Amino acid sequence: MANIKANIKNIRKTARRTRINKGYVTAYRSQTKKVRTTQDSKDLAKAYKTIDSVASKGKMHKNKANRLKSRLAKAVNKKQPIKINTNENKTK
Repeated sequence: MANIKANIKNIRKTARRTRINKGYVTAYRSQTKKVRTTQDSKDLAKAYKTIDSVASKGKMHKNKANRLKSRLAKAVNKKQPIKINTNENKTK
């Protein structure tokens, strides 16, 4: 544990930022999973809005946001559920 006041404050700030960022990531992931399972265009619009808001806040790169939106649109147009990769960011 840090002994210096500034370091203690930085630990608190980091914990708060991590908690907030995790909420954004959880929101867009749950929206994309919902779209992939229901194949509904109304859910697609909500997912677009969520992904755009996360990207505009800088929590996700804009190219990644566009890539996600493109893949979601393809899934809805195909009307076939796309396999969800749950091990996207995990190392082996």
